[in-house]
Amino acid sequence: MTGLAIAGAAALLVAALSAVPRLLLHRAQDRLAERRLAAEREPPALLTRAERVAGRWRRLPGLLGLAGDTMFFEGLFGESWSIATSRIGKIITGRRLASGRLLFRTEVLRIFHTGGEETEFVVARASAAAWRSHLGLWAMAERVREAEGREANPPREADHVSPGRR
Repeated sequence: MTGLAIAGAAALLVAALSAVPRLLLHRAQDRLAERRLAAEREPPALLTRAERVAGRWRRLPGLLGLAGDTMFFEGLFGESWSIATSRIGKIITGRRLASGRLLFRTEVLRIFHTGGEETEFVVARASAAAWRSHLGLWAMAERVREAEGREANPPREADHVSPGRR
């Protein structure tokens, strides 16, 4: 029985040691979100925990948000990234990173810039659903603006969105 008790205690210790860093990161992200929301006059339309992919195995924890016509990332260690929605060419969500790594319990939000650059963020599944919803609303608004701009000419393709054209 003693060997079994030692193995059980070791398993509990390993589980605790792997969970503690994640909990500390979540609390830091929550504090960053609280500071950001307190500093803003108008809160962002969407603000979620995210990790920016900085390499095959490296991720930078922080917050990913959508405010007005800008999508932004603010990292826990001072990293920042932003892009105007008019410069977004394509958005893909899924469970596999561009490097080929498969994600479990999280999803990737891949942003393709109109200039060809690509940026990836790892978010929780519920956050990915919220991003799909908000970005779908943005795409519909772009379609409406595009259709209004072409008064007499109906759109050629219903599924084509040309960001930034008004």
